[in-house]
Amino acid sequence: MISVTKSHEPPSLQHYRLQPGAVFDGQDFTPVKQDIREQLVAEQGYLCAYCMSRIEADDRQMKVEHWHSRKKYPEEQLSYANLLGCCCGNEGLPDSHAHCDTKKRKVDLLFSPAEPGHHQRMKIHYEFNGTIKSDNPEFDRQLGGVLNLNHSRLMDNRKSVWSSVTKTLSRITGKATRVQIEELLLKWCRKDGEGKLKEYTGVAIYYLNKKLQRVG
Repeated sequence: MISVTKSHEPPSLQHYRLQPGAVFDGQDFTPVKQDIREQLVAEQGYLCAYCMSRIEADDRQMKVEHWHSRKKYPEEQLSYANLLGCCCGNEGLPDSHAHCDTKKRKVDLLFSPAEPGHHQRMKIHYEFNGTIKSDNPEFDRQLGGVLNLNHSRLMDNRKSVWSSVTKTLSRITGKATRVQIEELLLKWCRKDGEGKLKEYTGVAIYYLNKKLQRVG
């Protein structure tokens, strides 16, 4: 899971919200929704806000997720602060394979990756086998149960990133210095020329920050 820094809402959403009876996916909402998609993927580095897999700004490769569901919180359905870009989460497959927004449905999550006050409180960490966990017991249950982020495919992908980072460090002659670790960390934090972050970047960032703590 990545921490999302929200930018200003698209002007088209602000204009649409002022119309009488405006609702999400209402009349004339199609171009507004595309503006939302494009801004969400840009601020998230083209990664799903939950699993960190690649998303693109079209309805075949992403979903606009309401952290607070439209049904329970209709007053927030057009609030940009409540919106996240998510992958399609194996939509159409059996429920045991669903993840992210497709699995979450209308369940309330304890924390939002787009709420600055929640970033440190999520207390997320990763293990070498690709497992995602939280030191907060309730949120830990939600990561595995509500979002199904420990689906086998997602675990394999995160494990691959963990292995890639450790292999990169192992190619350094002698013990990696703080500067070398920081340089590698910067590569994982930085967006490329297309504004994209590396998939599952949170795993690498977590691992490298732990390495920095060890070197002092």
